[in-house]
Amino acid sequence: MSTMHANLRLEPTDGARAEAGLRARRELESARRRIALENRLASTAPGLDTNAPHLAFASRVANALEGAILSPDRRAELLRFARTAGLRDFDANLVIAVMQDRARRGESIEDITGPLDVLGASRTPALRQGFQAVRFGLAAGLAIGLATLAVRWLVGTV
Repeated sequence: MSTMHANLRLEPTDGARAEAGLRARRELESARRRIALENRLASTAPGLDTNAPHLAFASRVANALEGAILSPDRRAELLRFARTAGLRDFDANLVIAVMQDRARRGESIEDITGPLDVLGASRTPALRQGFQAVRFGLAAGLAIGLATLAVRWLVGTV
């Protein structure tokens, strides 16, 4: 059995090499622009509060996980901590589930603000929806009252 060494290599011509370098620079600049845009959008996101108790709880869960497994005694200890931090049991179990799922899928458990953003931003939209319902009710009542007044004026019973 003989070994053969490749003596010939294919190399791009100077024009192809320059084009490849230009394309690489364009892709790098495009990636930098997209990252800068994403950073700007993330910095003004309304639901991100670094002092939120569910984020502190998520970091405790990340430290308590052994791979993707959380022993029952550690889970009970974490739930006690969550109650003292002001989290409902449902929210605490949801945070644990999210963290375990991310660990199971091999995703980073360091950046968890995206998946847990649902917990922090749930109160403001409900308040806005209630305010919109009140405004609609007032507008409808005013319209009905004015229509009744206009009919009575036309009939002459005012």
